[in-house]
Amino acid sequence: MPRRTELLVIQLLALAPGALTAQRRGWELHLGRWYNGNRAETYEFRTSAPLGAAFTHGFGVTVLVNDTLGRHRAFYGLGYEIQAWRGRPGLAPYALAGLALGLSTDITNQQLAVQWSIGGGVEWRPLAWLAAGSELRYRLEDRGPRGFWRPGDDARKGVSAAIGISLSSGRASARTGQSGVGAPPDLPPPAPPTTITGNAADVVQTALESLGTPYVWGGTADNGFDCSGLVQYAYGQHGVRVPRMSRDQAHTGAEVAPVVDALRPGDILLFSARPGSGVTHVGMYVGELKFIHSSTRGVKLSRLDPQDPEGGYWLDRWVGVRRVIP
Repeated sequence: MPRRTELLVIQLLALAPGALTAQRRGWELHLGRWYNGNRAETYEFRTSAPLGAAFTHGFGVTVLVNDTLGRHRAFYGLGYEIQAWRGRPGLAPYALAGLALGLSTDITNQQLAVQWSIGGGVEWRPLAWLAAGSELRYRLEDRGPRGFWRPGDDARKGVSAAIGISLSSGRASARTGQSGVGAPPDLPPPAPPTTITGNAADVVQTALESLGTPYVWGGTADNGFDCSGLVQYAYGQHGVRVPRMSRDQAHTGAEVAPVVDALRPGDILLFSARPGSGVTHVGMYVGELKFIHSSTRGVKLSRLDPQDPEGGYWLDRWVGVRRVIP
């Protein structure tokens, strides 16, 4: 490998940890082959982190090497990727799109290159912190500034296949599918309130009847709910129309100060995965410092109590309250 190429690879690997550790979410390794006529081997090291709604994203290092029949050609680059519907429990598909910028080399020269990719995968997540899966993506690589926007006829292109493993750490290891908010560790669930007061008592009771219902991304009925689907369903059963998406529920009804003493049963609690990221999860206050919501473990009750580790988790992410029924 030319000396300049070796130096560039070292620089890429040195820069990657800074970009990757800023996410502090998931770490992934993918190995595969690019079937573009040269049968290049692919090696990718990436991160993943919540972006909002159903999306995740991350940075990574991409290395593609073809060394057959005496012809050596390679691509070394840093990339960014965005995925949709990634990180759900069990076995689930997802979509992805990525861009990598780096150096393309062969036996005679080396040149700045860009590589675009789009595709999808299937991921099996038996544990919140562990997943394995496979991906198929269409790759297009072209050299020089022209290829950044107008790939030429000689651009390398074709379908690649890879298998990978993902390890997650921190609170993001068990996000909800739509909210992107991490679920805290397993704790004994709190009991439903003994009494429910207020004008929204019937709405709260309807929500409580859904306790234990599985989490389903996009779910709005008894066979499964996501966070905003549960809230919409509970109100809808009593003739009250509430927007479908959590970001829209953040503007419905009247604003209430996000303090426990101001809450009434039926109030919609708004949560944010990160400061400034907008509302990414919702729940419904039921009284006695408890709220009901749909997380990756299904519809459950949680506490707004700083003495409870789970409660402290949600209090840190509580950003607002909306009151639909005065």
